[in-house]
Amino acid sequence: MREHLAIKAGVGTSPPHLIQAGEAEPLTEVEFRALMALVEPIGPDEAGHPVCIAVSGGGDSMALALLARRWRRHVLALVVDHALREESAAEARLTCERLVALDIPARLLTLGPLAAGGLQQRAREGRFAALEAACVDAGATVLLVAHHEADQEETLWMRHERGSGTRGLAGMAHRAARGRIIVARPLLGVRPERLRATLQQAGVAWCEDPSNQNRRFRRVQVRQDITSAQRRMMRELQQKACIAQQEDDAWVARFLAHGVAWQPEGWLKLAPFLIQTAHERPHIFIDDGLDETRFAALCDEVMGRLIRLIGGQDYAPTRHAVAALRRAGHGALGRACLTPLKGQERGWMLYREARNLAGAMPAHTGQWWDGRWRYYGPEYSDVVIAALGMQATRWREGRDVPACILPSLPALWRGEELVAVPEAMRGLRSDVPRVAFVWEGGIPVTGERDWQSGYAE
Repeated sequence: MREHLAIKAGVGTSPPHLIQAGEAEPLTEVEFRALMALVEPIGPDEAGHPVCIAVSGGGDSMALALLARRWRRHVLALVVDHALREESAAEARLTCERLVALDIPARLLTLGPLAAGGLQQRAREGRFAALEAACVDAGATVLLVAHHEADQEETLWMRHERGSGTRGLAGMAHRAARGRIIVARPLLGVRPERLRATLQQAGVAWCEDPSNQNRRFRRVQVRQDITSAQRRMMRELQQKACIAQQEDDAWVARFLAHGVAWQPEGWLKLAPFLIQTAHERPHIFIDDGLDETRFAALCDEVMGRLIRLIGGQDYAPTRHAVAALRRAGHGALGRACLTPLKGQERGWMLYREARNLAGAMPAHTGQWWDGRWRYYGPEYSDVVIAALGMQATRWREGRDVPACILPSLPALWRGEELVAVPEAMRGLRSDVPRVAFVWEGGIPVTGERDWQSGYAE
């Protein structure tokens, strides 16, 4: 077999010192079991609930697949062909063949044409959507990915260069909820040289991406130039950031419990203190030790997460934008609207604005709409999912729900005919047919990820 080379990250030399992967020690099965304990719970080893592995064909993911198969009987490798290069299909098929030869079941996922603009970002989004769907189809709830210690170092250093806050400097998580699955990274404390040594010991081939050596990319420069002292600094920064995020998550959970009321139509009632911090704090926060600045910052953090949830967005808006919205007490941000509650109720409401909603989508069971709702009703060939829209008042009944909430709700349409609306939704006429929609806003407001250091101790 042709000898593979791996870059020894962090030696601080230029050009980078290349070492044989064989100089590093292979990862043992005992070590891998200990690493998997960091991303528990996983669930029983059953055919109907395999652990899925994202495999690109490179050394890192091939090593992860090999180790996972030794650790567990029921695994499934998912190989994505982005269809961006002529040779990508052949490479993906070769990877599947190599996996099957290792007694690792593999499934090839081919992405459809990507929309123009932001190709790399769209490719990442398309890849994860395909991986998530394949996991759900296979009955899996956990997807293993092969990010390792050098990946973590590169990520942290580039975020440090950009001036990231504690959330960014906490780095990649061992375990994080994303969509309908858990993304687990058991190798974050492992050097990449050890992964290639593991493959060499087993006589397993892998693919090398030439772009991994191209110094035009900032990540490659960091990978090749970062020093041991800089790696130690990243470790310290990350550990401090993780502690800070653990504290923030605990406070956010308390704020949510005392200041937020979820409504079945996908909107929120917010207590006065969350928007205008001059309001008297609830008794639970009287002796909390938080000064006014810290209390306001936590309110901003809570609001940012809630806006992300209600707007169905991948990311929360900036802290500055959230603070400005709270000071104003009304307005729109991140596809969510803030306005005072009507009538006798004190507080505010946060709801999805009736603009920039997702377009019409096929009414297929499992279809996700607008980053918020998933359809679980009957299959239709001539019906689509689209917003109830500005004509929602035609079907309104009673005043249980403010009128501004209804236009952004999903509904089933056959042309101009309203076929059905979500069951358990208030404020709509009882004679309108109902079907099953479930709120699925993607990332949870709390508990999204662990905040443990991604480095091995």
